[in-house]
Amino acid sequence: MDARVLNGLRIVADLMAVSACTAPKAGGMDWVRSRTATDEEKRAVCRVMRETGASKGAALSASRGRIGEAIQMDWASDADAVEASALLFLVGVQGRKAVGINCGGCGFATCAEMLGRGPLPKDGSDFPGPFCIFRIMDLSIAAGSAAKTAMEHNVDNRMMQKVGAAALKLGLLAPCDLILGLPLSATGKNIYFDRLDKLEARKTLGLIRE
Repeated sequence: MDARVLNGLRIVADLMAVSACTAPKAGGMDWVRSRTATDEEKRAVCRVMRETGASKGAALSASRGRIGEAIQMDWASDADAVEASALLFLVGVQGRKAVGINCGGCGFATCAEMLGRGPLPKDGSDFPGPFCIFRIMDLSIAAGSAAKTAMEHNVDNRMMQKVGAAALKLGLLAPCDLILGLPLSATGKNIYFDRLDKLEARKTLGLIRE
């Protein structure tokens, strides 16, 4: 990659961190964190994504055949896209920092009840919820603001939950327990679209209609 382009991507990633920082937060309390992963961390994230997809797929292949294969293909496709990306931006939140207004949005009657329920075991789920709905909104707004900044600077990007799940398993961006990943790319063709393996997997999973 042209050194000027790579340098530009790093500058944009820093600007994305600014956007995530200044994004509105519920109650004015900021539990959002972000940073650009190192090359070594990016490779580790890709490895864990493939391992997770293989594990999830194998668990279903015996009983549901093609569904298990599609899940593995879906995770592998995203891992390939991240691997081909120049940079990986991570943004996360401490999702169990409850606002304390007992709104019920998390599915529990009170914040205390929600906090007393979890967190779920990390081995059994991608994210150790339950989480405060306001913190989920904080992360969504921050990630959206970061993606907007990338878009405004013509940097191809894709918001990925699977990246966040892998980053969490690796202990990246601690103490955040809910993470999203935004891989960044600058090439003549957007690498995140027209992925035939991804499309085929999502059709099999019923996420895309013919």
